[in-house]
Amino acid sequence: MKRNITIKVAGQEYELTAESPEHESILRDAAKIVNRQVDKVSSGVLTGKDSLEIIVMAAFTISTGYVMQNRLLKKTEEEETRLHKEIEGYLDNIDKISR
Repeated sequence: MKRNITIKVAGQEYELTAESPEHESILRDAAKIVNRQVDKVSSGVLTGKDSLEIIVMAAFTISTGYVMQNRLLKKTEEEETRLHKEIEGYLDNIDKISR
């Protein structure tokens, strides 16, 4: 059930189409994250800078967190795969011993 929504980001309103209630929730949460970061950046180190610089730094900060989370997820998935293989090895050994 598509729905047209209005999202306000960094003082600008944007018309978007949400594909589902869950998608709408994701879009609204994303806008909150961007707005919080813009507020944080504009009240911190970049006080007095223009809007573009503030938005770029907010996007960079959010992107850095995204990259860090993706790397952590990849390491976790690799560890899961390693542990899964290790468990399979143990189970194979138990099966061989029990025969």
